Parts: sequence; C-alpha cells; structure tokens
Amino acid sequence: MIVIERKIINNIPILEIVEEDKKNKNIPLAFFYHGITNQKERGLEPGYALASNGMRVVIPDAYRHGERKDEVYAGEPAAEFWSVVLQNIKELPDIVAFYIEAGLAKRDKVSVTGLSMGGITTCIALTQYPWIHSAACLMGSPDPIGLSHWALKSRWVEGFPPIDDEKVKALMAPFKSLSLKEHPESLVDTPFYIWHGTADESVPYEQMAQFVNSISDETFADNICFRTTEGSGHRVPYAIFEEMAVFLGNVY
Repeated sequence: MIVIERKIINNIPILEIVEEDKKNKNIPLAFFYHGITNQKERGLEPGYALASNGMRVVIPDAYRHGERKDEVYAGEPAAEFWSVVLQNIKELPDIVAFYIEAGLAKRDKVSVTGLSMGGITTCIALTQYPWIHSAACLMGSPDPIGLSHWALKSRWVEGFPPIDDEKVKALMAPFKSLSLKEHPESLVDTPFYIWHGTADESVPYEQMAQFVNSISDETFADNICFRTTEGSGHRVPYAIFEEMAVFLGNVY
C-alpha cells in the first residue's frame, strides 16, 4: 500500500508519498516539482509512480503556489516566475537535510524531477548541486535565458505591458551560471530522463532537443534518456510518468 502524508518542513507544505512498509526505512529520496499556477496535489500521479518504484517522494508547494499562494512578492514583475524557480532551488537542500537527519535518506541517493516550471527547476538544480544522483525533466528547458527571450514572443505576454529585450537581458544575466545549456558538464555521472512533446506551445520543444543534440557526443551525456512524443502538447501522459519512474527506480 502506498501512503500519502501532508507535512510542514521548514515552513514549506509538502506531500510525502511512500510505500507503507518503507515509511520508516532509509530509501532513495525523489523530489517532484509542479508547474506554474499549480500546487503540490498536481504531483500525485507522478508521485505515485515514483513511490511504486521504491522511492520516498516529496512534492513541495512552490513559493506563491498552493498553500503558499499568499506569500508576498515585491520584486520586478517580469522576474516573478524566476523568483519562484530560485526559491525552489534555495529550499531543496534544507528539505534534503531534514530527511537525512531523520535517518530516512542519504545525500548520495536523491533524485530531482519536475514538470514544466518544475522541469526548469530540475535543470537549474543540476548545475548547483553535484550531489544530485539522478533527475528527470518533463516539458522543461535547459536554457533559462533563451526561454525568457522566447517568452517575449509567445502567448505568455498577451495582456501584459511590453518588455524589451534589453531589460530581459539585464534581468537574466545572473542566470548564465545557472544554465544547464551553459554548463552541460553538470550531467557527468547523472542518469537523466527527459520527455517533451513536439507540439508544446508553452515551453518550446526545440530548446531541449537542440541541447540534447549538441552534447550527444560528450561522455557526460551517456546517461541521458531523451523521449519525445510527436504532436503532443503541454501535457504529460501518465505512461510517461511511469516510464520516468521505472528509469529512476532502476538507477539505484
């Protein structure tokens, strides 16, 4: 039986999903980060799939999402999305430490996964935390700077005041050190599952496809599993959650 429990860790509401007979055991720890405007409960499907493959799954509510929707943001409006992603990155080590100190996880057995904004979070986390054992990015992008410039010409800016390229360039300059596109060597010895539909209009498929192709001859890319679904948009089929979970379950 798989059990789901709501917890508060360092003031962050999370869902923990784990097989009941493994609840008090030290087992691989997997994070799943949800997409923009969603909440931790939307991670139940992938969380169930991951837990069914032997992992303890943690699904946090992101900053200004879910139970945290009333948290205050006073920064530049154009940077609010990235403030959420960066807060995910900042909070990850503290949640990992909680489980390590409780004797329920080891630092060398942590997977990070996510969907859309959560997949973008995953890619950035890989550049910052070399202790991440394995990862999965669903409908995400390895290129935060390129994604921001693309968004200026997409449906995401409909109804918003225009933002010029120079302002975006200045806002995103600090992200060069966080970009997986700029630091693909971060993937060394890291099993990495990627899925993206070719007709995605919310996060461009081409950015991930070009990234994977550009590093295909590098040894640090040997552990990438890149899957696509022709004609699929910005929605992950449950079969992909299952495939992701099997991939990650088998790398331990």
